[in-house]
Amino acid sequence: WTHFPLFILNKAVSLAAVLFVACSYLIGRVIPWHNQDPRIKLVVIKFCGLMGFSLALIHAFFSVCVLTPAYFAKYFADDGRLNLVGELGMAVGVVALWTLAIPAITTLPMMPKAIGGIRWKRSQRMGYLCLGLVFAHMVVLGAKGWLTPANWPWGLPPISLWAAATAAIPLGAKLGRLFGK
Repeated sequence: WTHFPLFILNKAVSLAAVLFVACSYLIGRVIPWHNQDPRIKLVVIKFCGLMGFSLALIHAFFSVCVLTPAYFAKYFADDGRLNLVGELGMAVGVVALWTLAIPAITTLPMMPKAIGGIRWKRSQRMGYLCLGLVFAHMVVLGAKGWLTPANWPWGLPPISLWAAATAAIPLGAKLGRLFGK
């Protein structure tokens, strides 16, 4: 229980962030939820997106707190600095958070009118880029562990694999809609 308040909770928060963001791009497109009332559906989509963004912010702050060789030795070189995997994983994560901030900011009520409908729609699609970067973030930081099921804690797939799969679902759905037309 020593590491529950930050280290373990951070994993749960990060997965929840990905789940909420993924749902914001699946509701109404793949998940038929409130399709009879577009206004309610939009509220649910905005809630999921903004909840995902806020949880991603919490994950970023928690991660900064525990980003040490004591917690994540595999991401650090002998001199105490991040190694290539650590730097690449962090860089992709930071850019993913930035790309998610764009649709979050443009969710403000005055933004569609201020930037115009086409630019607003384009900014909302940045969430797909975010999900792609989240997928890359998970691959960089966790793929090595995915290949050794014998080492999975309690035989369960690592949370990074769950997060990568969750991020991949809306991306796959989007690609299916683009190429299925």
